[in-house]
Amino acid sequence: MTMGSLRPLALLLAFSAQASAGPSPQRADTPLPASAAVVDTTFRATDEEIANPERGMYVWAADNLAAWTQAQADAQFAAGYRLVYAPVRLDEYAGGPLPARVLAGLSENFATARRAGLKVIPRFLYNYPAGETGYQAAQDAPLGRVLGHIAQLEPALAANADVIAFLQAGFVGAWGEWHTSSNNLTEPASRTRIRDALLGALPPGRFLQVRYPPYLMAWAPKAPRWRDGSAASRIGVHNDCFLASVTDVGTYSEDAAARRRERGYVAALSTVAPFGGETCNPADAVDPTPRTDCGDILREGRRFGLTYLNDSYYRGLFHTRWEAQGCMAEVRRRMGYRFELVSLRHSAAIVAGRSGGLALAVRNSGWARAFNPRGVQVLLKHRATGDVVRITLASIDPRTWLPGRTSKMAASLAVPPGTPAGTYDVLLALPDGAPSLAGDVRYSVRPANAADAARSQGWDEKLGAFRAGTTLDILAP
Repeated sequence: MTMGSLRPLALLLAFSAQASAGPSPQRADTPLPASAAVVDTTFRATDEEIANPERGMYVWAADNLAAWTQAQADAQFAAGYRLVYAPVRLDEYAGGPLPARVLAGLSENFATARRAGLKVIPRFLYNYPAGETGYQAAQDAPLGRVLGHIAQLEPALAANADVIAFLQAGFVGAWGEWHTSSNNLTEPASRTRIRDALLGALPPGRFLQVRYPPYLMAWAPKAPRWRDGSAASRIGVHNDCFLASVTDVGTYSEDAAARRRERGYVAALSTVAPFGGETCNPADAVDPTPRTDCGDILREGRRFGLTYLNDSYYRGLFHTRWEAQGCMAEVRRRMGYRFELVSLRHSAAIVAGRSGGLALAVRNSGWARAFNPRGVQVLLKHRATGDVVRITLASIDPRTWLPGRTSKMAASLAVPPGTPAGTYDVLLALPDGAPSLAGDVRYSVRPANAADAARSQGWDEKLGAFRAGTTLDILAP
């Protein structure tokens, strides 16, 4: 065995029994004797900015998703973006059903994202007023029409959930932000029916986001728990005036006591469902006091688990100041999850068709958890032939790796029957959870670890996996 030191397997099992700062670890299921050797290694974190799926700064697909081109999408990926905001304009259909060509075009738009390696944050809307104050005359659609459109859109949402990062609720009021509805859609009964229709149209593993915390608190007075089965646990907040005023321009209550409760609720909710949005021009706020310093974004980004932010708006008051004060690089690093491999320990040799043990420690130094399903795989690359064997560690779920904590876990490393004997390099991969994207390395998470040539550690772009610098011997039965 090369790169890493050998230890008895008993230490591997002891590792799995340690108390963990993250989720409860699981014992390795291994038929090997406790005296069998293991190999272990550690990893070094990096401050490098890494573009990873479903997190970070975003840009617009286009003013209307229907106008988005493949060239634009490819250029956005090349520029380092992995999320695009996707407004879908339905203005001309507020009085009738969506034509088949619109639904077909939407599916092609999602295919554009898939070809580019991007994920989208769609919002369906019936208007887009110009300026921060020109929203009073905005028109949306009657409740029956909205529900009909959602029903029409359900097949496209289900078929393309793989490239939908999160769905903003949309449909209601100016900019689809759920205020100033011309059809009274913000009344409790109407908004609840729209919420239920949207959750029904989305596959169970995908999240909805709503602009206003009081609506969420009316539906669930106590913040939900992670994946507790409730509708509330699938709904996060998109704050489209993050940091812009005391109330974030109407996101929170004018009453100080109510505002504290609302902010506390959103902070708790952000551990369960995604929080993101954009900064904005506080022109519509009374006596605005925007929070523009690095201390503000670093403190509130962490408190609210900021997963994504518009990179294009409102830059002059916020982004430019963060750049001048020197914290923009940290903001970009911390948004969403940021997984750092800490240590790896695994059996040194396994007979083909049998199982060995593996223990892994990962630190999430980001501000949020990963919200959508994602796999964990060990890749074995044969040193002589270059052939790759993928082993999925089904018992490990990266969504449980909480921000600011190190998670320690153990798993069975089951080598498929018929695997050729030989020495294999070990790599770790975090592929997308959707079968349609699991083989696309652009959707694999790159851990925030430094390359180390002396220890044979580093990112393998072709495999979408990180070389651990350890080897595993596969033995013939």
